[in-house]
Amino acid sequence: MHEPEQLITAAMDAQFTDDLRNRDTSIALLSANGAADGPLRAALERAVRTAAERGWQPEDLRRHLTRFLSPEHAALLAAPGPGERDRLTAISRLIDVLCELRRLPKIAVLTRSAAPAHPSLGRIRALLAKAESTSFPAEAEALVAAAQRLMTRHSLDQAALDASAGVRSSADRSADVSAPSGVRLPVDNPYEEAKATLLHVIAEANRCRAVWQSDLGFSTVLGYPADLEAVELLYTSLLLQADAAMPKNGSKRKFRQSFLTSFAHHIGERLARVGEEEVTDDLLPVLARRDQAVDTAVERLFPAVRSVRGRTIQDLDGWEQGRRAAKEADLT
Repeated sequence: MHEPEQLITAAMDAQFTDDLRNRDTSIALLSANGAADGPLRAALERAVRTAAERGWQPEDLRRHLTRFLSPEHAALLAAPGPGERDRLTAISRLIDVLCELRRLPKIAVLTRSAAPAHPSLGRIRALLAKAESTSFPAEAEALVAAAQRLMTRHSLDQAALDASAGVRSSADRSADVSAPSGVRLPVDNPYEEAKATLLHVIAEANRCRAVWQSDLGFSTVLGYPADLEAVELLYTSLLLQADAAMPKNGSKRKFRQSFLTSFAHHIGERLARVGEEEVTDDLLPVLARRDQAVDTAVERLFPAVRSVRGRTIQDLDGWEQGRRAAKEADLT
């Protein structure tokens, strides 16, 4: 009988070469061999470690496997053993996962600094939850505006504190205590280009930068911890609001793509204005240094990043309705 390690390698090699007969034979032999469980778990653990060395964290892997394979494949990361029920299917999925992890490209290794304690975080979440659930556009507008202002004020207060601490602790008076960090956020089908645009404008309005990797289904957002927290909260909330505002009956793909693209552009304009209203002149040098630090982080992690032109608007009615929805969902 073949050793389990040999059968695992044979199954993977067969899958990579589309040799389904040998793949199925190797998986059947693994399923019939109870001693294969340990080597299968070890193979997955090695694959996860290798992926981590390429920049893939557990949440990145779970999201990737869910998107490109299935939730059942992703669940194997938490419970890698094939178990006793339906071993053939479980081992088949495990081979799928091993092959997918081997194909993963190298991505940026991110550090995520903890955001400073936000005294109003509970209130912000409550405001956004109400904005998502209300059927009155004027109420949603006021709620999201209030949440954005609270997040902006907290971010600016933290920037001033960090700059002050940097001056006290360093002969270089331009030094800040904190540094940019990063987070990856999903950009899912359908209409992923419009969703990536929405995330981009939210990031820019909150002094972050978003780099969309369309083939991998996510954007990497770089910025300071309090700003990253604001981007995550707003992106999640505004996606829900855009979906709720989009007409469902009879609308075609071109309409929906144009609707979401318009929504994103006009939300970005309004978010940027709210941020500008909160900035005082004494903070401009601090924010300029932070902007430069974030830009430097982007250049270091994504040296080949390039800007792309968005799609031509294909449905004028969708664009206009998206613009109206943005006005109703957000800020004046």
